[in-house]
Amino acid sequence: MSTRIGEALGKLFDKHRIVFWYDEKKELRSEFESVELDAVKKHEVNQNEFWLKYHMLREKPEAKFLLYKEDAQPQDLDNWLLDVQLAHTEFRTDQVGIWLAELELGLEYGELVKKHLPF
Repeated sequence: MSTRIGEALGKLFDKHRIVFWYDEKKELRSEFESVELDAVKKHEVNQNEFWLKYHMLREKPEAKFLLYKEDAQPQDLDNWLLDVQLAHTEFRTDQVGIWLAELELGLEYGELVKKHLPF
């Protein structure tokens, strides 16, 4: 599966500089740790949001980042990185998310793809 994840992430990084990855089921840490992408810095979101924001936007404004959080996405009012996430993109690791990444479609098409899973 890590090959498919790497390919899907690679396509996202062709269009976006920062990609968020929420692991709500807490089962893909090893995939995150093993994925290697050229010129992409990997960081875990773990009560370091202020530093991450400063680092990504001020210290390294041209670098690409993969941000992994081993939990569900925080509620909007509690998400210190929401503005960055809305300006960039999120990676989904379920089957629908992988297909969306492969097809280069946005997350807004997720419900449509779910309706047509048997197809």
